[in-house]
Amino acid sequence: NTRYLKELESAQAKGMTGNAFKRLHDAGETISDILHLFPFKRRTTDHLVRFTEEVMRGPSPLSPGIRELIGAYFSKKNQYAFCSHAHAAAASQFLEQDLVDEVLHDLETSRLDSAHKELFRYIGKLAENPAGITASEIDRLKEAGWSEEAIYDALTVASLFRFYNTWNAGAGVRMMASSDYVHSGRVLKKLGYCMDFK
Repeated sequence: NTRYLKELESAQAKGMTGNAFKRLHDAGETISDILHLFPFKRRTTDHLVRFTEEVMRGPSPLSPGIRELIGAYFSKKNQYAFCSHAHAAAASQFLEQDLVDEVLHDLETSRLDSAHKELFRYIGKLAENPAGITASEIDRLKEAGWSEEAIYDALTVASLFRFYNTWNAGAGVRMMASSDYVHSGRVLKKLGYCMDFK
């Protein structure tokens, strides 16, 4: 249930989506609030799901784990805890848990190499002041060894999370228990983002 858009819940209580949610509920599985946003206008969200899958799991110089960590780091810098926790849990399925924790706690003292630290500094600036990005930031990324494709992909992940942070916060998506984030991270590693709400 989203806290703010109650009509979404009643619209989804019918048909196969309602049955799927009921089966998950009956099995004791937590249904994240965000899942209520996707079935509501499927002509729109089907495109969103495919786009998200391609951005987060498609071919890229950036590994899926780094892309998940970018999502978590951007969301933390953007002060949106739900996405930060959810995608930290997903990043931990691909990367070491300690490394994920270090980056989210203090990028500069983390074990990330210098090239990745430069990339994450750029992500932090995108969260805090995207209009302040200058050519010098991109030059530093290139000097650190990042290709334009890698920079483009990092920028696209950050931009996608700007959307999701706003979409979820505006709908009232609620925080979950720590164990539910861990479960969500496992699901995202196993199934990716191609959710089927038929």
